[in-house]
Amino acid sequence: MNITDWKTAIIGLIVILVCISPIIIMVQYRAIKTKKMLQSLHKIAQQQNCKISQHEFCSDFVLGIDEVKKFVFFHKHRKENSISQYVNLANIQTCKVVKQSRTVKMGSDSMSMISRLELSFIPTSKNQEEQNFLLFDEEINKQLSGELQFSEKWSQIINGYLGNKK
Repeated sequence: MNITDWKTAIIGLIVILVCISPIIIMVQYRAIKTKKMLQSLHKIAQQQNCKISQHEFCSDFVLGIDEVKKFVFFHKHRKENSISQYVNLANIQTCKVVKQSRTVKMGSDSMSMISRLELSFIPTSKNQEEQNFLLFDEEINKQLSGELQFSEKWSQIINGYLGNKK
């Protein structure tokens, strides 16, 4: 190899490193964020003497369940403040997806857009309040990224455990 070939190889290597370094940084950041969210979920579960047996991430939140003690846990990561919640399914009658929509007019057509999405836990007792996990709010997240499918899936999972109550 002559000097020109070495220069070309070094320049090529530098270009490749410049191109892939942002991707590596993003992957590492996402892994750290995911790990912290899961640790927060496990922490709130431990405070209730529970263990997360199943969990799933979506967007900026994670949802988990203790299948033995029948508790559902939720942690939403935000820059300014994070939200951690839990629900004891022993006090819950049903879990449903609550969608708030707004209508957007585009010329002669109109479209319904989801503006807010929650998992709502309806208590068995009338004197208890509903509990909600806020999965999507268009004022915080400008666009849905799987939250609707996630909420429907987890509503079915949770209602499966509610149907098994004795």
